[in-house]
Amino acid sequence: MKILYKTIRFILEILPSKDKRKLIIVACLLFLNSILELIGLGALLPVFSVLLEDNVLETNSFLKGIYDIFHLTDENQLIVLLSVLLLIVILLKNVVGLLIIKYNSTFALSLSKDFALKLHEIYYRKGFSFFKTTNSNVVVRNIRTATAQFSQFQVLGTLNFLNEIIVLSFIVFFIALYNFQILLLLIVTVIPPFLIFYTWVRKKSIELGTVSNKLTPILGKNMFQSIFGFVDVKIMGAEHDFRNKIKDNLEELVEADIKTTVYNLAPTRVIETSLMLAIAIIISFGVYLLPSKIELLKLLGLFAVAGYRIMPSINRMMIAINGLNRSHWIFDVLEPLKKESKIIEPIKEDRITFNNHLKLEDVSFIYPGSDTPVFEHVNLTIKKGEVIGLMGPSGAGKTTLMNILLGFLTPTEGKYFIDNTLLDETHIKSFYNKIGYVQQQVYLIDGTIAENVAFGCKHEEVNQVKLLDVLKKANLLDMINSLPAGINEIIGENGTKLSGGQKQRLGIARALYFESDIIFLDEATSALDSKTEKDITDSIQSLSDGELTIVIIAHRMSTLAYCDRIIEVSEKGLILK
Repeated sequence: MKILYKTIRFILEILPSKDKRKLIIVACLLFLNSILELIGLGALLPVFSVLLEDNVLETNSFLKGIYDIFHLTDENQLIVLLSVLLLIVILLKNVVGLLIIKYNSTFALSLSKDFALKLHEIYYRKGFSFFKTTNSNVVVRNIRTATAQFSQFQVLGTLNFLNEIIVLSFIVFFIALYNFQILLLLIVTVIPPFLIFYTWVRKKSIELGTVSNKLTPILGKNMFQSIFGFVDVKIMGAEHDFRNKIKDNLEELVEADIKTTVYNLAPTRVIETSLMLAIAIIISFGVYLLPSKIELLKLLGLFAVAGYRIMPSINRMMIAINGLNRSHWIFDVLEPLKKESKIIEPIKEDRITFNNHLKLEDVSFIYPGSDTPVFEHVNLTIKKGEVIGLMGPSGAGKTTLMNILLGFLTPTEGKYFIDNTLLDETHIKSFYNKIGYVQQQVYLIDGTIAENVAFGCKHEEVNQVKLLDVLKKANLLDMINSLPAGINEIIGENGTKLSGGQKQRLGIARALYFESDIIFLDEATSALDSKTEKDITDSIQSLSDGELTIVIIAHRMSTLAYCDRIIEVSEKGLILK
């Protein structure tokens, strides 16, 4: 049960203070639920006593009291009354039990939502480098699957396990008081198969969890690549290769899920067989050792009642333990949340102004894990209102330089100033409010033109006047007026209904909508034909009003025709062309 101790400790370490208080309420409700389970179990015994014993009213003062209170006239009426009372007790027990389960489930599953959001925030704080070096399917698995399994297996599983332990402890205690020999028989027949089965299943559950954890992001990656690479996959004849990869992934996952299902259901069969062995032993010895068959029936009745509750308890405990073993990998994924459970002072955000220049001062940069600098001791000043072109061979560091200018990468050495203010984490949010970024592949959501330009804004918050104005500046208005739904036209996933040039213009319109002071264009026209490139270049030129600062990366000199300065990025540093 080492995994149980480890899980409880992890839960206590990772939970915020407010949730630890709720956990105390949950523990109290678990105890109440255990008492209700025992009451429901104990309510069966009076019925059995009346059915099996002769003259029970003479020997049982409790039942005699009920008989007198309700002014009954014979034992048959008592049996009917006890049956009705039993039904009422079981009904109330189950209603209250369901309410307790609802509260406990709400507590546990709400943690999934909170932790998913916190993990998403943590990953965003890791910044640009993290998302560039981590597979997106792993990120999604961690945010969605890990947090869901934490709630389902680790929190709910642990709560269920502890609840069943409490119930079993009470049952064992009362059986020991009533008939210690029955308890010994249960221990001898039930515990050994349980321990043998658990020892075997534990290792298998860990293996299955590892398989599922490894294959889930791989399956997501193969599916994602086959869907978004449809054109290339089809033309290159790679359809069957991808489908075979997906088939292999699914077969392994299905096999793991089948085994998990069997391991979760098997304890019921094992415990049922053990209980039947115990019943066989009771019958075999009871017919010789007990004074009457009535005593034997009473003993079997007690054993049946105990087994009726013990069997599902042990089964739930096994399912819970299997879940804990299968989800042990989550500890590493959610480890960063431990720091979040403590009070962390929020980063103070300061406003930054951009009235004069962007300035790199003696900047060098080396990627983590590399020994070779991308560039060293770079100095660059970009004045407000300038249009700057960056060009150079592939791998020279153009995009790295732009990512530093964007604030996505922090220089290994040197400083980056906005006017005279050093750009750091206290100013980064304010700086992002001043910039627009148009990549070679503009990121577009499966929504309307309006939603893609006013990116992140709710529909009712979109400024229609500003929207039409920026679409006009980006030379998109004529195209949009020709569409049936205009600005409310759905453009498809990743803008499948738009041409390359239209996507780039949409990216420019987005930057203008948010009133960016600086626009960065990274190879924004490299994949376009000459005419479309000229149209985009003309659009950029029309934006050069002396107030908007534009930084462009391009391979073609024609794209940089309207630049105030062109800077070549090479191994020798920055060279003014």
